[in-house]
Amino acid sequence: MPSAALILLLAVAPEPSQAALAWPIDCTPGLNCRVANLPDPGKTGENAFCRKNGIAGHEGTDVSISNEAMEHGVDVYAAEDGVVSWSFDGKFDRCPAPAEPDCREPSGPLAPGRRDGTTVCTPLGPFCRDGRGECFWCFAGGNVVVVLHERPDVFATRYDHFKKGSILVKPGEKVKKGQKLGEVGSAGRSTAPHLHFEVWGKTFYDPVDPWLGPCSPARGRSLWNRQPKPY
Repeated sequence: MPSAALILLLAVAPEPSQAALAWPIDCTPGLNCRVANLPDPGKTGENAFCRKNGIAGHEGTDVSISNEAMEHGVDVYAAEDGVVSWSFDGKFDRCPAPAEPDCREPSGPLAPGRRDGTTVCTPLGPFCRDGRGECFWCFAGGNVVVVLHERPDVFATRYDHFKKGSILVKPGEKVKKGQKLGEVGSAGRSTAPHLHFEVWGKTFYDPVDPWLGPCSPARGRSLWNRQPKPY
C-alpha cells in the first residue's frame, strides 16, 4: 500500500507543459537570421500577427540565413523529443540553379519512393490521415527530415532544405529536443538558404500554426517554449 508521502507527491505533481517546442535553428531573428514567412494553414491570407505572407497559404515557418552563414554552417535542431520517421539527403543544396536537375520541378507523376527534381517521396505505408489503408507523401524540400512526437498537440515536425550531406539522423532513430539534425541549406524548391519548419497537429500532414499573435486561431496559446519575436 503506498505511503501517505507518496500519495501527497502524486497529488501535487504538475502536468507536463505542452507548450514546449524549442527553436529549431541556431540563430536569433533580427540578429543573424530573418523569419521570411509564417504559417497560414487556414489559408486566410494572414498569419498569426495579422500580416500577409510572401507565400499565401504557407504551411510552415521559413527562417532565412545568408549565403555566408550557410557556408560556415548553421545547425538545425529537433524541436521536441521523438522518433525520425523519414530522412532524405543527397540533393543539390544551392537552389535556385536552372541547370541543376535537383532544382527543377518533378518531370512526371509522383509515386512512392520517387526522388525527382526538388521532390522526395516516402514509401507506401500506414501514413494516411484517417489511419486507414496505405498512403505516401511527397515533399519539395529536397533534403528533408520528419520527426514523430508523442504529444497530443504535436504529432510531428518537418524540417526542409538541409545542406547536402549534413543530415545526421536516420529513420527509426530516437532524437532528443535540441539534438542536431543537420545544417541549413537551399535544397529543393528554395530561392535562398533557409529552414522550412512545419508542425503537424493531430496526424500526418496536418499543418498547424505554433505562433501566438492577435490573429491566431482559437487555440489561444503558443506552442513555443520561448516564442521569439518574428519581426
